[in-house]
Amino acid sequence: MKRLRSLQYLRALAALAVAAYHARQWSGGGFDIGRAGVDVFFVISGVIMWRVAKGPEARAPVFLWRRMTRVAPLYWLVTLVVAAVALAWPDFMPNVHLSWTHLALSLAFLPHLDPRGLPFPVLPAGWTLTYEAIFYLAFAGALLVPIERRAAVAAAGLFGLVGAGLMLDYPAYYLGANPMLLEFAAGVGLANMADISALPSRVTSLALIAVAVAAFALPALLGVFSEVWRPLIWGAPAAVLVAGALSLELQGGIGRWPVLERLGDASYSLYVVHAPIIALVAHAVGSGHPRLLFILALAASVAAGLACHLWIETPLIAGARGIGRRRGLAPAA
Repeated sequence: MKRLRSLQYLRALAALAVAAYHARQWSGGGFDIGRAGVDVFFVISGVIMWRVAKGPEARAPVFLWRRMTRVAPLYWLVTLVVAAVALAWPDFMPNVHLSWTHLALSLAFLPHLDPRGLPFPVLPAGWTLTYEAIFYLAFAGALLVPIERRAAVAAAGLFGLVGAGLMLDYPAYYLGANPMLLEFAAGVGLANMADISALPSRVTSLALIAVAVAAFALPALLGVFSEVWRPLIWGAPAAVLVAGALSLELQGGIGRWPVLERLGDASYSLYVVHAPIIALVAHAVGSGHPRLLFILALAASVAAGLACHLWIETPLIAGARGIGRRRGLAPAA
């Protein structure tokens, strides 16, 4: 499968945005728009899953195994490290509160409320991986039907979950069955449009990117936001941004930017490790120098993400997938 540079660049920027938001939480607050990086990730995930599932991962067991080996090993490792540190140093990450049930459900990617009654796993940023897991299960179900019906079945499954979340008790909506799942469906739809060359021209693509940036910026400048309307306020611009960038690349308009490409490769590692790294920097620097704290925290997060991708994430994936190949759960190449 050909790598799409546009998606790599957007993954890099999205991970940086989320890390910057969390760094600002320790250094005075603000930059809430950084959270929209998650919405961009969700749309990108929809695009990527459609593309990878047309190749060797087109069987549901293989797809689920490869998704698990891609996401779980590093997340499990960092979650266990955070839990161990929290036991020895409860103030290290003040929003981490432990119980054995909470830890087990977090490692299993199961939606639940933490000991404070909030819908976050032990590694708080891991709530997005719970949504990813829901999407993977819905998409795996779509792999059981002929390819021409898969996008419709995946979308129907996601719409069904959203509908259930809206109609059932509030916890269902709170724990993942909400319209944010439709951002994955938007990504699947964009990937299908790319397959049939239905994405817009180069000029229109540039316009879409500009519109998306403006759509992100305007509510932030006006201070307008609602979690209920998040899929519209941030999800819609995320879909427009991904559509513009993807179309621009397919029209031959994306150059090679090695730094962003490398950071895109490491975006998952950056996303998983940045919160404890920022906490470590915050305790070392203190709250008396907010600008210095922000700069050092973001720089340390990027450095840790790149190192983690090279020396931890990649070997973990290779080892897990080697087990899968020996058991027939993964293609040989």
